[in-house]
Amino acid sequence: MTARFNQIAAEMLGAASVYNPDGMMQVGQDFCGLSEAYENIAEEMRRMAVLADEEFPLNPAITDQLKDMHAILKQVAAKGRELQPAFRNLCKDDVTRIANPR
Repeated sequence: MTARFNQIAAEMLGAASVYNPDGMMQVGQDFCGLSEAYENIAEEMRRMAVLADEEFPLNPAITDQLKDMHAILKQVAAKGRELQPAFRNLCKDDVTRIANPR
């Protein structure tokens, strides 16, 4: 399991290290996928907590930590959902200028 998460995290880091957006509009568009990515990671933590609770002889404190991680990742996903609206609102003058050049 750890190897799988480490591999996925390394792939994410690799993708981030070569990320080269065309400009601010691309960055704003790319914000769309961030919350979904964290939702998926949170769901895996939830699934692991269920497995730990139901199928493995793990100490309940471990299950509690997994549940805490799930909750924190859900909060991160929620913050991610705020990025694009904030981008549109806080950068609206630049977005308008780029979308409607003279």
